[in-house]
Amino acid sequence: MVSENMRGAITLNVTEKKITLTKVACHHLTSLKQFTLHEHQLAFTSMPMPAYQKSMRDPNRIPVAIMEGVRTVGFFVLDQGDDVFSYTTRPNAILLRAYSINLPDQGRGIAKASLRQLKPFVEKHRPDCREVVLGVNKNNPSAKKVYIQAGFIDTGKQKMGRSGPQAILKFLM
Repeated sequence: MVSENMRGAITLNVTEKKITLTKVACHHLTSLKQFTLHEHQLAFTSMPMPAYQKSMRDPNRIPVAIMEGVRTVGFFVLDQGDDVFSYTTRPNAILLRAYSINLPDQGRGIAKASLRQLKPFVEKHRPDCREVVLGVNKNNPSAKKVYIQAGFIDTGKQKMGRSGPQAILKFLM
C-alpha cells in the first residue's frame, strides 16, 4: 500500500517494513557519512556523501534518502541535468544515479521496496517527468534484476560507464 504522510514523504509498507523516500535533510547526513558498501560495489556506484555534496552544488539534482522507519538505509540522486541525454532523447526524463543501500541493510528487500515508490515520489517532486532512466553495469546482474522487478525496462541500448558497458534501463511514468 502506498500513502503520503503529513511531511509529504511517500511510504510503502512491505512485509511490515515502513520504507520511505524523502529529500535528504541535515539530520540524514550522519548516517550517510557512515555508509558502507562491498568493495566490489564501488565500481558500480558512488558513496552517498560525495554524490550528496555534488547535488548541493547542482540545482538539477535531488538527493534522496531511503528510510526504514527513522533509519537512513539507502540513498540515490535524481538528476534532470544534461547527463540525462546520454541515456534518452526524451525532454522530460530524469536520471537515477548513485543508488545504494547501506551494507548492513542489503538483502532485506529494501531496494525493491524503495524502487516501487519511485513513481509517486517523482510525480510529487518532478510532476513534469515522463521517464526515469539509469545505467546499470553489465557486470552487475543482481542490480539489473532488482530494477527489472521494480518495473524498469531494458531499452536494449548501452553506454560506456566508468567501469565498463552499462545497459540503459527506463521506467515510464
